[in-house]
Amino acid sequence: MSGAQRVRGRERGTMRRLMGTEANEDLLSGFRREERNKAVGDLRRTAVVASIAFAFFGVLDTVVYPGLAGRLLLSRLVVIAGNIVVFVAIRHAVPRAHARFVAMLEYLLCSGAIVWMTHLTGGYSSPYYAGINLVLLAFIFILPIGGPRTAVVCVLVYVAYIAPTVIAFRGIQDVPILLSNNFFLLATIGLVTMSAYLAERMRLHEYASRYRLAKANEELKTMDQLKSQFFANISHEVRTPLTSIISPVQALYQGDAGDLSDDQHQLVSQVYRNGLRLLDMINQMLDFAKYDARKMELRLSWVDLAELVEDMVAVFNEVTRRKQLEMRVIARGPIPGAYLDREKLERILSNLIRNAIKFTDRGSITIELAAERGAISIEVSDTGIGIPEERLGIIFERFQQVDGSSTRRYEGTGLGLAIVKEAVDLQNGSIDVESVVGAGATFRVVLPDNLEILAPEAFIERRDTSDRRRREESFSGPDRRRELRRRRDAAEVAPGELAMVEAVALPVRVERGEASPQSAVHVLYVEDNADLRAFVSRMLVHLGYRVTTAEDGQDGWERIGTEAPDVVVSDVMMPRMDGFELLQRVRTSDHLAGMPMILITAKSEVESRIEGLQFGADDYLAKPINIRELDARVKNLLNLRRMKAAEARAEQLEERIEELSLGFSRALELRDRYTAGHSNDVLTYGSIIAEEMGMSIDVTLREALLLHDIGKLGIPDSILLKEGPLDEKEWEVMKSHAELGASLLRAFESFQAVSDIILAHQEHYDGSGYPRGLQREEIPIEARIISVADSWHAMTEDRPYRKALSGLQAVAELQRHRGRQFDPQVVDAFLSALTRRGIIDPPDLRDLAETDEYRN
Repeated sequence: MSGAQRVRGRERGTMRRLMGTEANEDLLSGFRREERNKAVGDLRRTAVVASIAFAFFGVLDTVVYPGLAGRLLLSRLVVIAGNIVVFVAIRHAVPRAHARFVAMLEYLLCSGAIVWMTHLTGGYSSPYYAGINLVLLAFIFILPIGGPRTAVVCVLVYVAYIAPTVIAFRGIQDVPILLSNNFFLLATIGLVTMSAYLAERMRLHEYASRYRLAKANEELKTMDQLKSQFFANISHEVRTPLTSIISPVQALYQGDAGDLSDDQHQLVSQVYRNGLRLLDMINQMLDFAKYDARKMELRLSWVDLAELVEDMVAVFNEVTRRKQLEMRVIARGPIPGAYLDREKLERILSNLIRNAIKFTDRGSITIELAAERGAISIEVSDTGIGIPEERLGIIFERFQQVDGSSTRRYEGTGLGLAIVKEAVDLQNGSIDVESVVGAGATFRVVLPDNLEILAPEAFIERRDTSDRRRREESFSGPDRRRELRRRRDAAEVAPGELAMVEAVALPVRVERGEASPQSAVHVLYVEDNADLRAFVSRMLVHLGYRVTTAEDGQDGWERIGTEAPDVVVSDVMMPRMDGFELLQRVRTSDHLAGMPMILITAKSEVESRIEGLQFGADDYLAKPINIRELDARVKNLLNLRRMKAAEARAEQLEERIEELSLGFSRALELRDRYTAGHSNDVLTYGSIIAEEMGMSIDVTLREALLLHDIGKLGIPDSILLKEGPLDEKEWEVMKSHAELGASLLRAFESFQAVSDIILAHQEHYDGSGYPRGLQREEIPIEARIISVADSWHAMTEDRPYRKALSGLQAVAELQRHRGRQFDPQVVDAFLSALTRRGIIDPPDLRDLAETDEYRN
């Protein structure tokens, strides 16, 4: 066994004795690793300090032992050089891995040098023996290496110090000095060794405390994850059977499963309302658990607060009417919209309004809105029983109620206001309450209007202003009245059963389609719960769908391959293959990637919805399943798919039309070699003009620019290809090409707008053109653009009967006919574009403006 191994063995034994039975190999190895890393930094600092100290004490050599100053200086330089080597070497991997062994060498280097100097200056009687004490005492603070290593170093140093004295014992002349120096040196060694042992013990205990704390934190994190998983599973395991109860009862209640007598409807209504009440209580407890575990996250979207409050009030109108309460909304000035968490805001308003209705038997409930500086306030006031003053301070604490006795009149879990407080706090807001017993209570909520800035980590659903305007416009007039009627219908419940007011609907009959299996929309429904699978599939068939079912994701994946459904509706938590994996397989399949998919889950967390949408789900529904909502979402997805398919067909049609246009223009250019490239050049010039005028270069403009001369296909070659000037009769034939082109294109439905432009492209701005003598704005703007672009190209290209004009000459022609043949606005835009592109220089334009030709 090597010396280093023996040292490590003794060190391990020492550590176990220090820690007792609590020590374990993981803890000890972690402590050694930390000590080694600490030694690296300590060594670099010690090397610097030791080098400075050895150089500084060289002054003492010249005073006490001037005759030995040279030899002592050499010793000090060796130590300094050794420290430089340590300082540099400790950066490398091997020395770093053995940092504590290198620290022992640093001890021996510095203390050994002092021992050498001691023997040079008198041996046992030298005053330099004090330097050994100084090194050992200093290093115990700046380079701690543990008890065992310190003991080894001290033994080696003492042996090096005492060995020459023992060998030459008979030559000792001053025994008292020998005994005195050795006594103090041994005392120092004992003190240093004990201090190293105690210091190491303290460091080990400190590390053990941190180690246990880290382990405890890991266990807490594990427990937190297990708790989150537990609540997620509870959410699924409770909601799924509850869905199997509520969904069929809902279908009976709404009349989707057939007609009921009044007595039957009353019984079903009671079951339905209490099922929803139970679901709401479960939701509140799960929400509170997430708040308590700090797992609730913000999902911000643009909220019109005034509209939201109005809609929430409409939900409760029927309940307040039955209790003969007046409920009103007051807005103090304009209420701006803001980015808030809509779901949590609805929970805040719902719980506060429910509380007000519950504790108010007569009088009124008032919701007051106001915009404050940087915030929006909501006050919910009632004229109910009020809250005793001694309970105002604890009313927002969990499980606290105004009356918590066993004989209390008002039921509840005591979580409603606690959830309100948590939801407000999560949105960086505040809530307070004022109350007088017997006169009512006022709850005041203040929320920031810049939450998207205050909570940058929140998920933000961005919408631009135009989107919001369209949304607001689409939710006005009859649509808005229908929506409010739907929400009022949802509140048809007894005053004492307020938990489910948002979800209950009046029995409205659904018109069912009698589509044949071949023509019906084919839905694949994937659900592991047999009861729910049977119910939902039966209701979808009742609504006119053709339904195939699968019991888990693996079964669903196989059926997708064989059945080719139009849409897939899948649960998330299933054995063998869950909904996310099924979705991922569909999205990564080349021929299935576009298949519409709706995920349904019992998990209510926003994170799970976001996760599903990120995986590529087209839509996401939470249990319990509302068949009508599922029906609407399936239809919306299929309509969207049809729109996308139509859009794709339209794009293909546009591409084919453009290919047809290019074919027409090339056919014309093949007839007339002198106009080769003319259509494409006119397209380029016309696009430049349109861009300069701020117009969009749409398909109609592009086709008109390309096909403006298509009518020349009907002009005889003897006229079209004539190299000399045309006579009067020939010119009359040539002038008919605009009408010929328009007539040719009218045969194609896609070219109707283009044909009108081509018919007018030879009209003049002053009305002197042909064929109809249109003027000014009577001429389509596209035709006015073609007129300038076509003329510019004709003037700047060679023709059989003339040479091309220069750029300035062509500009002069445009300016001379500006306001007569050409639209001044179009000419100015074209010249501006040519100047900006460097085709024409501004100085040349100024010179041209001075000529008589330009003025005329």
